[in-house]
Amino acid sequence: MKRTLRAKVKSKSWVRVQGGPILACIDMGTNSFHMIVCQATPERDHFDVITRVREAVPLIRRALGAHYIDEDATRSAVRILRDMKQKALQRGATTIIAVATSAVRESKNGEEVLSRIRQELEIDAKMISGREEARLIYLGVLWSMPDLSGEFGIVDIGGGSTEIIVGNRHQRSFAESYKLGAARLTQRFFRKGEANPESIKELHDEVRGVLRPAASRIAELGGVPQLIGTSGTFQTLAKLDRERAGRPHAELHGYKLSSRNLEKVVTEVEDAALTGRKIAGISSDRGQTILAGAIVALEIMRSLKVNDLKICTAALREGAVVDRFLQTGWLDTGLDLHKDPRSDSVHSLLEKYHADVEHAEQVARIAAEIFLQTHWLLHQYPESVGHLLWSAAMLHDVGSFVGRNGHHKHSYYLIKNGGLLGHSEEEVNLIACIARYHRGSFPKESHEAFASVNGGDRKLVADMAAILRIAEALDRSHRRAVENLKVVLEPASKSKYDRRCVSIMLKLRDSEKCEPETWAFDEKKVYFEHQFDVNLSLKVAEDASFPEVMLHSLPPL
Repeated sequence: MKRTLRAKVKSKSWVRVQGGPILACIDMGTNSFHMIVCQATPERDHFDVITRVREAVPLIRRALGAHYIDEDATRSAVRILRDMKQKALQRGATTIIAVATSAVRESKNGEEVLSRIRQELEIDAKMISGREEARLIYLGVLWSMPDLSGEFGIVDIGGGSTEIIVGNRHQRSFAESYKLGAARLTQRFFRKGEANPESIKELHDEVRGVLRPAASRIAELGGVPQLIGTSGTFQTLAKLDRERAGRPHAELHGYKLSSRNLEKVVTEVEDAALTGRKIAGISSDRGQTILAGAIVALEIMRSLKVNDLKICTAALREGAVVDRFLQTGWLDTGLDLHKDPRSDSVHSLLEKYHADVEHAEQVARIAAEIFLQTHWLLHQYPESVGHLLWSAAMLHDVGSFVGRNGHHKHSYYLIKNGGLLGHSEEEVNLIACIARYHRGSFPKESHEAFASVNGGDRKLVADMAAILRIAEALDRSHRRAVENLKVVLEPASKSKYDRRCVSIMLKLRDSEKCEPETWAFDEKKVYFEHQFDVNLSLKVAEDASFPEVMLHSLPPL
């Protein structure tokens, strides 16, 4: 009988991420790049922001319409990031991460640009999905507003997208990303930077229409008792309201902006746009998009039927820092529920598709054992690749929810579109591809799934799929017959032309047999032998003959 996740303690992923006491995070947004350098405290109860750097990126903004980042924009991004990296190193940063959002996410060559950044600058740059962006924004709000309680909503208006999140300090009940970014809508409705009454009305109507399903769903969840606004658009609108109220020096973080006052501010912004008047206190790059951003802000408040919102000056970049410090153990602030997003999202997908959890965990455990014990023996992949294998092993059978026939292909589709959190878009694709090849034909460039993988990562997918095939074979009966295993390198042959011989020695659970596993192993080992250029055999050991020393110790799953 299949075991559900609600009835057990979830097993956890075992891979550690990098990120020490001084961490630099760069938010590669559509309007601008923001960097913060943060230092964790020895007490691990908070972190200090050492410095902030911001630079507008108008060339990147062009990619929203073209869906392509041209060479000029790429060089500009590399130059800005190189300068930011230098400033981060001067501040003592030991790890530099970068997260790319809408403009890069939607560009045909987005991953190529990030690969270039990783190679030239050695920055851990990753593309994240809209839902992952929402998760990180949520974490940034939780960290910066520790007194926030009860149910609340969060709205972040970026250059390419707008994220709406609803939940409490424990979990999110709603998190979606919409193509309602200020720069995107400016390009679409106010060409050449010119506005007229018709285009303004059209934008109001467009935003209301896009938000209608979200507003309906959120109303079903009980609505939004309190709303938090993050991002530069909301901060700019709050500053304008402060000026109107005669409180120019009021604290921005926590500033309350009523819907009535926001309507007056938006009217002022619209009038300025129609008359060509510049609004004092708004930077030139923000001034280009504030009209669209203001309209989105107002229509969100109207759609969600909220009377006021609070400004939060923390958002995506702070959330990314919180996420990394939580995962590396450098932050302990009551956010433990959010410290392992990757394995949590894997388990959520397992539960969603009613997978056989015990089988998934057994296959993942065996795959992890083989991966770790063959490190330096057959491969040199880092632990981060081991995490991809673990995730793929856990999810390899979710496609059975659609149907047993061709379920490996269904697994690929469900994983690719399952909204795995804590992962970059590239990582999700690799996990999906590894799971796709746990059975069936070997990877081929003619396959759509394999073709979607960057050339440099195709061997990674093939190697991990080979390990996964063996792991799946060793639980063919779904009885978890294998209690432990050892990978053993057999004595070298006298002939230099012979392949190395590797054995997998099994220790079985009491009274268990492994005939199905032996049969499946003989069938599946061919691909493993091909990928790692070895001869592979299987042995079942008696307790007395089971080796005492493992080649590698496995961190707890």
